[in-house]
Amino acid sequence: MINIRSSALFGRAPFFATKKVETALRIDNIVILSDSVAYGYGTEGGIANYLKETFPSSHITNLGINGLTSSGLVQKMRTDSWLIPLQQADLVLLNIGGNDLLRGFRNGGAKGLIRQFSILKRIYRQNLLEIYWHLREANQRVIIVQNNLYNSMKKEEQYFGFTNLLFRLWNTAIGEKGIIVSKTETMGKNPSIWLDSIHPNDEGYKLMHKLLIQTLSTTGFSIQSEKKSEL
Repeated sequence: MINIRSSALFGRAPFFATKKVETALRIDNIVILSDSVAYGYGTEGGIANYLKETFPSSHITNLGINGLTSSGLVQKMRTDSWLIPLQQADLVLLNIGGNDLLRGFRNGGAKGLIRQFSILKRIYRQNLLEIYWHLREANQRVIIVQNNLYNSMKKEEQYFGFTNLLFRLWNTAIGEKGIIVSKTETMGKNPSIWLDSIHPNDEGYKLMHKLLIQTLSTTGFSIQSEKKSEL
């Protein structure tokens, strides 16, 4: 088990979130991690399709796995099986944590999830710190963007207010110096962008991509449109 301390972990990391000068963004390789939302469950490519439109000359590696938890991602990172694509990545898009909560709910229902919430969140935070560490060990120059969690539950559902509160608390575990957080909460306000109660449809991924690009732009990166060369 790796002993990770925040000060040691992020002392060498670039702090993208405080950039004042706009930086032209050159992206040759993109890696998408981790769960079914990252993978694009139920769609033809998920967010990768829209990333290809923005960065048509980039190579995109989608490493999303249906049902993956933050603990599962830690185990994958420890094996170094993804080391080569991570070493080559200019941008890593991270989406993880929803299945941690979902498993807690399935195992104990709403009451059980409430009882275990602080423990689950603490484990999630520890896992994120280790994930960030592995990413930086593989590649010090990589830009890491993590989506926070949205609430896709319909307002008329019984647990809507409960889940809203849980997601707000859960999202406070996300991020650290050098990690850019793309806030996706606004996706939950649009009932037309859902494939099911968890996963976005194509329009949902289009919105997720828009939020990502807005986040990069407001962080200080200049997104220059690229055009595919014509024969």
